[in-house]
Amino acid sequence: MTEIFDIVNEKDEVIGQKPRREVHSSNEIHRAAHVFVFNSRGEILLEKRSLKKDKYPGYWGDVAGHIDSGEGYEEAAKREMKEEIGIEAELEFLMKFRKRFENDQEIIMLFKCVHEGPFKIDKKEVQFVKFLSLDKIKEMLERGEDFTPGTKIALEEFLKG
Repeated sequence: MTEIFDIVNEKDEVIGQKPRREVHSSNEIHRAAHVFVFNSRGEILLEKRSLKKDKYPGYWGDVAGHIDSGEGYEEAAKREMKEEIGIEAELEFLMKFRKRFENDQEIIMLFKCVHEGPFKIDKKEVQFVKFLSLDKIKEMLERGEDFTPGTKIALEEFLKG
């Protein structure tokens, strides 16, 4: 089934719809949701992406995904949590920002939740998950470890905080 995304303008207003492949090849602005899953110690859950992913296989990421046409940010965030790591949790809005990376432009809404697990990961999406301290994540970013562009930007925006 072809994924259809809403195309948005700089103000995050819907101006059209296109299939995923066309959106990414035309460099049009679309939407994504990210979720930082925290545990009670204040650590963030990171995912090691499956090596079978078409984009950024084996990179570190957070719970994230594109927004389908007509879907809301929070609705997509909850869908991605369920699909990727098998959880449901109350979300808290953190921030909204714009990502520009090579041929990819997104408006991202970042949420957070608190969950201790257990997690039921989708092996097609994720190899494993791991809670890491903010200090450890900062070190990884400084070392230039492989993070997906959206996760890297979300972490940098959050850490500015």
